[in-house]
Amino acid sequence: MMKINTISNKKLRNEEFLGLHKNFVELTANITAEEILSPIEAYRTAVTEFANSIEVSVDESAASIAARLDKERNIAYSACKNFVKSIKLLPDSEMQAIGSALWKFITENADPLKLNQDQSTGIYENLIAGFKNIGYDTLSKCGFKPYLENLEHKQAEYLTAVQTRNKELATKETGVNKIYREKCLEAFNLVATLAIVKATVNKDEACTQFIRAINHHIDQKKVQLKIRKGKGKATVTPETAVAKLHTETKEEENAA
Repeated sequence: MMKINTISNKKLRNEEFLGLHKNFVELTANITAEEILSPIEAYRTAVTEFANSIEVSVDESAASIAARLDKERNIAYSACKNFVKSIKLLPDSEMQAIGSALWKFITENADPLKLNQDQSTGIYENLIAGFKNIGYDTLSKCGFKPYLENLEHKQAEYLTAVQTRNKELATKETGVNKIYREKCLEAFNLVATLAIVKATVNKDEACTQFIRAINHHIDQKKVQLKIRKGKGKATVTPETAVAKLHTETKEEENAA
């Protein structure tokens, strides 16, 4: 029998929980089995109600501000990188030497543009500290200092926004939102259970693909949660349970 992989829902912030279930709802689009259509609509309604309960504003939320500032610090980093490349090409041997030193430090660090926000933050901190160690006089002489100051400014703005975002998210994790989260899980579990039955007993291909896609999303989110917790990259070994995104035991919650 096919199974739905488990995930620790209490570790998901409201916006993450909503994003995951919005994806799940969209994945039901190809299911045509008559007995699942009504539960799917009930699930869709539950997700919409949860979205309304947390009042997420794409334009105004602290999360979107942090995301915007993350993009701005990435742009600042790209400007630094491109400027260093140009210094290396100058005919002046002293400038070439400075450019090579800066470039060496850049390449010794992972590319923050390819990492998640938390990992990028650590890389940017390393880069800023390393650039400063080269010395402001040297950085001013080659013209790199304004680029460094811009990156440092964008990093500081982002960190402030993250603190605001985390406080905002914390206030949304209680009360009525918990009720709507539970309704979402109940509705999802019914849809998943019926899909598993159709996939196993009737070999329904749409339900089979739905379950596989769900498991893929869950596994990707579990990797993100492990990285956020500071465990680094890890190979996911799916824990499985029949048609249920389980609620943690107290021991599991305390271990998180």
